[in-house]
Amino acid sequence: MEKHATDSPSSLQQTPSYHIRTFGCQMNVHDSERMAGILAEAGYRSTDDPEAASLIIVNTCTVRDKADQKALSDLGRLRLLKKGEGEKILAVTGCMAEREQERLHRIMPEIDLVAGPAQVRNLLPMIDRLRAEKRFQLGRDFDLPEMTTPPAIRPPGVTALVTVQEGCDKSCSYCVVPRTRGPERSRPIASIVSEVRGLVSQGYREVTLLGQNVNGYGKGAPEGEGFADLLLALDRVEGLLRIRFTTSHPSDLDLPTIGAMARSSKVMPHLHLPVQSGSDRMLRLMERGYTLEEYREKIRHLRAAIPDVALTTDLIVGFCEESEEDFQRTLEAVREFRFDGAFCFIYSPRPGTPAYGREGLPDRSVSLDRFRRLDDLLTGMVLEKNRGRIGATEEILVERTDEASRTFSGRSPHFRTVRGRLSDPGPLPSPGETARVAVESCTKAGLAGVRI
Repeated sequence: MEKHATDSPSSLQQTPSYHIRTFGCQMNVHDSERMAGILAEAGYRSTDDPEAASLIIVNTCTVRDKADQKALSDLGRLRLLKKGEGEKILAVTGCMAEREQERLHRIMPEIDLVAGPAQVRNLLPMIDRLRAEKRFQLGRDFDLPEMTTPPAIRPPGVTALVTVQEGCDKSCSYCVVPRTRGPERSRPIASIVSEVRGLVSQGYREVTLLGQNVNGYGKGAPEGEGFADLLLALDRVEGLLRIRFTTSHPSDLDLPTIGAMARSSKVMPHLHLPVQSGSDRMLRLMERGYTLEEYREKIRHLRAAIPDVALTTDLIVGFCEESEEDFQRTLEAVREFRFDGAFCFIYSPRPGTPAYGREGLPDRSVSLDRFRRLDDLLTGMVLEKNRGRIGATEEILVERTDEASRTFSGRSPHFRTVRGRLSDPGPLPSPGETARVAVESCTKAGLAGVRI
């Protein structure tokens, strides 16, 4: 990668710089934005070149083994940049950092600092201690008096991520998140509204509210503040056009939240509600805390209140003891609920979880076959739904434009990707504006049409 004059070793000594690599979920993306904000306030500048950076941060995910391996592979390359660079700091943050802790430093002594997600706010003190003490720094702390919100540097655009809740009190047997993210805690509504108003003043028009269990919002917030209250408070923010949120646990999707979604003109008609399996036996082994009938009842209430709601989900195949009959029940559930999209995964055993080491894992070939069959079903279903939108009109929030092709793109209220073109030589709509597109064609990935 080409170096610039401003990235010379002498300039690094004068102006500290940082380079952040991010793996995993939207929460990790926003954690990286918050770390960037903290560093910028301290006088650091950003660089796209890790070789030029005085501080390299790898923000990790550990929800599946593949995520671990990607981060470790990246760290294996980045640690080589420390040779002959005594002042360069290599830091590991995120969920793998929380789970592995000292082990990361043992297997890669070049790593200087390891900090879990809750330690984002303490990044600068840890760096200061590292420079003063010249020894490895480990940060781990879930004993938080309140959920803190460091400043964030977001990429230019019209959509922004806003953390409203962190941690998880559920006990799903396959999931490492409660161990890496800690117990549930929430920000006060006033703090969130203030941040969103600030984002609107900067030109953002859509916010996605983030939480490991966002429908569980309220723990740690003032008494009486629930997720429905938060949605309705944000609905009153002038200049904000759209509100989305993720991720929801079925057990915490309540009637007040569904009612707030239906009443709000800004909460989009889309819900991501992970079902994970269509088999009650699998749901018990996963310790999800609900039956398929209870999930079904939530969907009945949701679709009664918002008939055109788009429903997406997460699904796991190959979990411990999963039989062909269990898998068939998952296929039946997908056909019944007619999801608008899904993230499908083959179960990945995670150390430290209740299911780790359990017997009865299906053969890898069986799990791969089930994954393929499930993916084929969902792909066909999504394509059929997209074809059903041909001839309809979608109102999108424009996120990107391309002068060369004279096209623009964004998301529909139902979270479909839509690409539009102009029927005349007029100007393209600007990012942040809404545009109506008459849908003419589709793929499984989205819709395309002409502006009207």
